[in-house]
Amino acid sequence: MKSTHLAAAAFAATLAVAAPAYAASADIEGNWDAQTPAAGGLAQLDIAFDGRSYTVRAAGVCRPRACDFGQTNGTALLAPGRNNIARDAAGITASFNASDANRQIIATMAGGNRLNVTTIQVYRDGRPATVTSETFRRADRQPDVVADCTAIQNNPKIRFQGGEWVIAQGNETLATFDSPDEAGFARFLIAIQGLKQKCEIAEAGFEYWTLGNGAFPSGAQTGEYCQNIRQISVAKSGRNWLVRSGNTALYTAPDRSTADAVAKILVDNRVSAQCFVGDPGRGMTYFRR
Repeated sequence: MKSTHLAAAAFAATLAVAAPAYAASADIEGNWDAQTPAAGGLAQLDIAFDGRSYTVRAAGVCRPRACDFGQTNGTALLAPGRNNIARDAAGITASFNASDANRQIIATMAGGNRLNVTTIQVYRDGRPATVTSETFRRADRQPDVVADCTAIQNNPKIRFQGGEWVIAQGNETLATFDSPDEAGFARFLIAIQGLKQKCEIAEAGFEYWTLGNGAFPSGAQTGEYCQNIRQISVAKSGRNWLVRSGNTALYTAPDRSTADAVAKILVDNRVSAQCFVGDPGRGMTYFRR
């Protein structure tokens, strides 16, 4: 059975490089997104050329974000008699070896800022090999969204200022509360959990607190007010993007890249609960594993 599928894969690869359209390296390199991402296929291709060789980064279709297959060297596809990879490439091919499968990607120019991409996947668990063919278009991706973080000094102070109770260090306010009890409990949690950093992505109103090594805290504390976190997903809503826990919207972001950044932090840290001291969005909001 596998040999039949591999024969089909080889045939698909032959079709992918037939009747090549020669291209300069500048036509091939860049960021590419699948026009219609399909389950089991690719979502993104990032191709770079340094004047001598290609590098390729690929990501598969996963939820809530694309699965990164990593980066590898690419090989230019050249027709017989052609040997200038900066001018005469019909496309490139690259291999990605992962724990679940070996993937061979063959990308050829299709004109109109498009790539034809064939992916051959040979699974390690004995499943038949598969072949997917997709059209990719140039991507206008936003730069990575990075959280803005503040290091927490030992023993932050509680002050009453401007009619509010705050936890502060120096002239910087870390959190604002309606009562001294809320501020005191928040400072207790910072100490008992060993929280050393407050981070936020302001565009989404997303706040989180971490240990000194960047990890999220774990373990429940008496007196906490928390809600369980379910499967994290990202969905478009009107002009905005939602980060959801199950069917509940946690955050609203102005664009997909910001929503993806929030979702990635939550998923990568395997959060199990979102907790609050004081009013959500005003006091202290933190997540734990």
